[in-house]
Amino acid sequence: MDTRLVALGTNGFIPTFGRQTMSFLLLTPEEAILFDAGTGVARLPEPHIAELVRPYERLNIVLSHYHLDHTVGLSYLPGIWTEKPVSLFAPGEPLVEADAKQAVGKLLSPPLFPLTIDCFPSRVQLTPIEKESLSIGPHRLEVRSQTHPGGSIGMRLDDSFAYITDTAVRPETTELVQGVSLLLHEVWLTDQEAEDDPRAVSMHSFAGGVAVVAETAKVGKLMPVHHHPAKSAEQLSEIMKLLEACGSTPVVFPEEGKVYSVD
Repeated sequence: MDTRLVALGTNGFIPTFGRQTMSFLLLTPEEAILFDAGTGVARLPEPHIAELVRPYERLNIVLSHYHLDHTVGLSYLPGIWTEKPVSLFAPGEPLVEADAKQAVGKLLSPPLFPLTIDCFPSRVQLTPIEKESLSIGPHRLEVRSQTHPGGSIGMRLDDSFAYITDTAVRPETTELVQGVSLLLHEVWLTDQEAEDDPRAVSMHSFAGGVAVVAETAKVGKLMPVHHHPAKSAEQLSEIMKLLEACGSTPVVFPEEGKVYSVD
């Protein structure tokens, strides 16, 4: 069975234009791995997605950081994931400015939420990410600290997949994602927006810089993610054209609910 990707949520900050916030389901032959847990987690019970996940014995969730557009979906789990265990991998110091157990505990406890993860219907095992590599089943996950308020981590799974979001464009990313089959990279800004707003470009990625990373790293395909919520489908289409014009890397625009081959 080939590795497949299902886009559950592609927006940053808030859901708009029918797009949920960040969550991507990677299905390898051995493991189901959810990268980030934004409002897109609500798509897991949709029949065709539930059928894809059904054969797996557990759900792995890897968080890039703790902003709500990447974590609020954890609070959906007691309602939609009740029978199989969850392995939650959450970044901690020195990779981000947070203690993983404290951060998850703050998100999922009264008065913000009625349950702690110890009381979820399914068993949740929390593993802090404190080093630059770890294993998820047979897979090697490599992570790197990124530039973002409070910190975030970029990730690479084996040689097939990389997930880079909520970060300024960084030359170091090129080394991390070198040669992967599919690179998911935030594209929050156009080049003009980056030029006009130095503060934004210090926290988020712009199209031209991302295209250079993808081209230099010789990735197989580039998928732009973490869309700005104010951007319409037409404006996102223009960003696609910008990315395609900057290099020869094939660009794939993610449609939520659609299944993509990774290999």
